[in-house]
Order: sequence, then structure tokens, then C-alpha cells
Amino acid sequence: MAPHRFTFLLLCFVVSVIAFPGGKLIHAPPKQAFTGIKQIPDKKHPYKAPGPNDLRGPCPGLNTLANHGYLPRNGIATFEDIVNAVGEGFNMEYTLASALAAFGMLARGNAFTDQVSIGGPTDKIPPYPGNVDGNVTKGLATHGRFEGDVSMTRRDAAVGDNVHLDPALFQQFLDNVALYGNDSDVTGPKSVVSYKAMQEFKYQRYLDSVANDSALVYHFGRFVLSYGEASFTLNFFANGTDGVLSTNTLKSIFQNQTFPPNWHRRGNPGDINLIDAVPGVNVNGTFVPDPPPSNGCALYQDLGVNNIPAVLVNTTGILKKNVDFLLNTIHTLFVPCEFTLPVGEAGV
Repeated sequence: MAPHRFTFLLLCFVVSVIAFPGGKLIHAPPKQAFTGIKQIPDKKHPYKAPGPNDLRGPCPGLNTLANHGYLPRNGIATFEDIVNAVGEGFNMEYTLASALAAFGMLARGNAFTDQVSIGGPTDKIPPYPGNVDGNVTKGLATHGRFEGDVSMTRRDAAVGDNVHLDPALFQQFLDNVALYGNDSDVTGPKSVVSYKAMQEFKYQRYLDSVANDSALVYHFGRFVLSYGEASFTLNFFANGTDGVLSTNTLKSIFQNQTFPPNWHRRGNPGDINLIDAVPGVNVNGTFVPDPPPSNGCALYQDLGVNNIPAVLVNTTGILKKNVDFLLNTIHTLFVPCEFTLPVGEAGV
């Protein structure tokens, strides 16, 4: 081999070692020892408004957890951070919490360094080695893969601001509670979010996106996450003392992104139940429904297979171990569906 060629190859090797040192092996955190009702926040987790460099995103639940320090206040979290925080703060069932955290990490984080932004991109999270998924780690707020259309209180990405709460949409939510909500001796008439109020509002948002977002993408995975957002609100934001989700609590978590006074998490670990609608996509302004799923594995196929970059499978070392761990963690939620490797596009 010519000396100059050997020198060039050696230089490339040294640069690669310097550029991509280490990595962090991801582990499954221990399950909560106590999964009953408790007041949230406790004294160790006071509310602090985010600073100018703290990252926040489209999820009011994650933002609230970060504002109280259950997640790192800078908005950069590990897989373990997220599983622990949603378990402690909202009493989310462990397998569901782990699968959602794994999906978020693979879809919009860096599984090599075990970091994901709950907001947008940040230079505090490097791209993957070799930029295999682009030269920026984009964060959960980036449209596609994890964040998507038909949100309750955010505009579709092709229509407006898809990250921050839209006051008009939130008022539409409150208006539906005023029409279809339940009464409370504590908070007053029509002040409790009922299933009917949520169903009507969410369906209005769905119809609005179908009519007005010519770039709407609402395939099965996004459909489930979108309606899961509604179910999450009903199941996890209600006060655990009485199971009531009041408009006061809505305003506290959605608008102020803080836990309301005397709020308790639910009394048992919660999963997600869905509200019906039709998944599909707008093609040249016409909504084309997806074919009905042939089995219960359609959600796994769309989220755990289609929305995770295929290039992550062809990695080595710590990154490969982390990717395998996270893929298996997602699949655990969908057993007995057949395990399938991801086929998603990179760099999007």
C-alpha cells in the first residue's frame, strides 16, 4: 500500500474515533414500587417557569413534567427519564410508558447518546454517528414520525403553528365542555370534561383538518396517537381523588403547563383507550381513507416499523445494542404481533 494512502486511511480512522466517542448504554429503569394515588407535585418538584434556553414542545404533559423537574428542566431527557417521569407524575402503565419513550427516542432522538429533546433541535444533542439520520437531531416537536396533524390545541404543520397552544382552538375545547360537559358541586355547571365533550371536540378537529389541510397525513399510527392525545387527557389529567377532569385543570396544564393545586395522580397505572374516527390522507385536496386494518398489528406496523429509520438497524456497538433494546421495547406493547424491523426513511 502506498504510504500516502495508508496515512489517509489512518487519518480517517482517527477522525472517526474522535468524532464519535463513547455512547451511553440504555437500560430499562426499575418499575415504581408504589403505583397508587399520590399528590403531585411533591415538595421536591416545585413549579419553575422555563428559561429562555429550556426546550419545550407540543405535549403539555411533558412540558408540565419538565416545569416541575420530573423531567430535566432543560427539556433534554433520556429514555429512563421519560419512563420514570410519566410513571411518577401521571401513573402511566410501565409497558406503555416504555414503548412510547422508546418510539420517541428512535423517531426523534439520539439513541447513541440516549438523548431526546421534548421540543425542537438543539446543539446539546449531536446527530447520529455518520449523520445516518441527517445532520441534526430534530426533537419531538419536529413534524412527522412522532408529532403530527389533527392535534387538539395546535394547528396542523401545513396550516400554522404545530408546536404551541392555539388560543382559539383551546377556546373551542372549552366551548364544547360548556355544551356537553358535566356539572360539579365544586367547580360549577358544565365545568367537567365528559367523554361526549371530548368526542365532539376531537371529531370537529378531525373534520377541520380534512377540510382545510391539503397536506394532511393521518395514517393509522398518527390517527392512534392523535386520538391517544384525547384519551391521555381524559385518563391522566383527571384528578385521582375523584376522577374528574375540570376546566380549571385543563387551563392549568394546557395553558400554564403546571399541575393545579391539590391535584393527585390516578390511583392505578393507566393505559389508553381510543375514540373512533377514520385514518387516511388528503390527496390533491380529497381525503382518502386508509383500508380497514386486517388485524390488531396495524398500529405496530405504522409506528414501530414505518416511522423509524431503517438505517438504524445497520449499526454496530453501543448504538446497535440501544436500537435493538428500544425496538424490542416497542414490540413488547404489541405482542403477539410479529417482530418486524423498521423500514422508515432517514433524514426526514
